[in-house]
Amino acid sequence: MTQSSREPLSLILEHLRALVAATGPSGSEEDVVRLVVQAAQPHADSVRVDAPGNVIAVRRAAAEGARTCLISAHLDEVGFRVLKIEPGGFLRLEKVGGLDDRILPAQRLWVRTAAGRLGGVIGTKSAHLLTDADRMGFPAARDVYVDIGARDAAQARAMGVEVGDPAGFVGELTELGQGSGRFTAHAVDDRAGCAVLLALLEAGLPDVNLVAVFSVQEEIGLRGATAVARATHADLGPVDVVLALDMTAADDTPDTGSGHLRLGAGPAVKVMDASTVTHPAVRRGLLAAAGRRGLPVQHELLRGIGTDAGALQYLGGGVPTGAVSVANRYTHSAVEVVDAADLQGAYALLRGFLEDLPGLDLRFVALDD
Repeated sequence: MTQSSREPLSLILEHLRALVAATGPSGSEEDVVRLVVQAAQPHADSVRVDAPGNVIAVRRAAAEGARTCLISAHLDEVGFRVLKIEPGGFLRLEKVGGLDDRILPAQRLWVRTAAGRLGGVIGTKSAHLLTDADRMGFPAARDVYVDIGARDAAQARAMGVEVGDPAGFVGELTELGQGSGRFTAHAVDDRAGCAVLLALLEAGLPDVNLVAVFSVQEEIGLRGATAVARATHADLGPVDVVLALDMTAADDTPDTGSGHLRLGAGPAVKVMDASTVTHPAVRRGLLAAAGRRGLPVQHELLRGIGTDAGALQYLGGGVPTGAVSVANRYTHSAVEVVDAADLQGAYALLRGFLEDLPGLDLRFVALDD
């Protein structure tokens, strides 16, 4: 087990670049799991993959009796499965996760077969052929098709395509503009959280036990985290506090305009969402950690979102639970955008919380003061 001396942001971006290159829609995260296991093993006392596919990496404190914090970030991305191979060689899709039909036409995809990945595009009618009716709307997901260059179904199958194969957006981590510090890719939600968690694992924290969970199937109902919460973890011992680390929807663009969550304004301490209300002691601890270190933070109240915290709050019959979020523009698209300063801020906030954890009062309410 080693401890890294590298600057955290460079580590985070290096991990994120590698992770977004993989194709891993919910239930098909195998390639991402392999990358995370490889990255985590040198810096953890133990790394295992459970039956659903969650990666659980543990870095133990130097002293016995230290408190334990579990932090979860999810591996999966929204994507597709091949629903049908048409006689002409085109593929029909079934959506996996919360994808917006408006963004689908003209997207590049990877179709992941047993033999490897195939490039494809979601077809769109040429502008020269549009009718007035076409201009009034957009096709539903059930009507779009993928062109992999096959001339017929037999050629598509010869390429290795089978019904049920996963597919996901094509992309690589790219900086916007010049020196903006803002990066775009698909699957930033939540591979960016995984990258921050890997950097935390590398840093090492001698006074606490860190359980890093890289969960599967979050985008289709927190299923991986639910399995973790329901399992018996004899190797972990009691978990004192749980945090989810995820992206959240920024609303600082001209088409939203409310500015509740903004890029570059720091990580967000979750107050509530559709899946959980943050435990008061955990929220106090996160805000105190930020205050002691002069870290700017935002406050997230967003009913239209859920995170692994919603499932993991039931771990062991109930554990103090909260979440740290990073604002992300254009979520669940091929062009999600995140600010590197917010990723670095999330790392610093979580590290500060872990440093403070040995002395943190985790009671819901003090009755004996």
